[in-house]
Amino acid sequence: MNTPTENEINKLVTAVQTSRKYRDLELPEDLLRDLISVNVPNSKNLAELKTNFRKALHNVIALYLENIDYGEEILSLKANPLSFNEPENLRAYCLRMMAKHASTKERIPHLEVFFETVFENVGMPASILDLACALDPLCLPWMQLAPTATFKAYDINGPRVRYLQAFFTQAYPTYQAIQQDILLNPPSEQADCAFFFKEAHRLEKRQPGATRILLETLKVQTIVLSLPAMDLKGHHSLEDYHYHLVDKTLEGTLWHQEMRRVGNELLFFIRKEQTR
Repeated sequence: MNTPTENEINKLVTAVQTSRKYRDLELPEDLLRDLISVNVPNSKNLAELKTNFRKALHNVIALYLENIDYGEEILSLKANPLSFNEPENLRAYCLRMMAKHASTKERIPHLEVFFETVFENVGMPASILDLACALDPLCLPWMQLAPTATFKAYDINGPRVRYLQAFFTQAYPTYQAIQQDILLNPPSEQADCAFFFKEAHRLEKRQPGATRILLETLKVQTIVLSLPAMDLKGHHSLEDYHYHLVDKTLEGTLWHQEMRRVGNELLFFIRKEQTR
């Protein structure tokens, strides 16, 4: 089809921003415009573009459609300040919240071993970027980072980012939560390590090769990338598919990778040093 007019693009964007399904996520406009742009070549007309755009949006956002009222959670944090200086209270709160999200709920039985495995392989970083983080920052009590460490969490869900910042304000005052599309606007700061948990397979659906583009752009030497070994229902193995995804991402580089499995997560430790 011909390139859609600015008016047609604006209508597609506005329809999503005001829709019952997506309006509460406050999705960045540049994300929506990018999804429209990449689907123009695959669409014969405006109606087909609308359909393809909606499918692409669902692939990107599906796991963000949870039943958590982040506004209420923020109000609860402010109205009932928790004694987060007590490790038991902090962990209990985080476990309760992680259980509300499918991805972090799945990790709960393996939290100790998961982060022991991570830091055995990468050491104890002084600075971490948590990319497309969802509720992964609620795992912080199990990371046991140094008091001087810096931690920045990136996500595209506006209310979720505000909730994480409210949580950080009480429990980790120097940490930051940032609403940002990491593909269109990768973090520009340097860090010791980046976490990219359970997201690369969905980034590839948005744009084949996007994981490689992201990793090349990041100003970090070590990336901890995780992918699910099974689907959420535990019916189908995803191991071969995700091994291939990572191998293809690293194809042609001199980067080094190691792999471990903890629970249902395949952990890939990627080091961008040029090794042979």
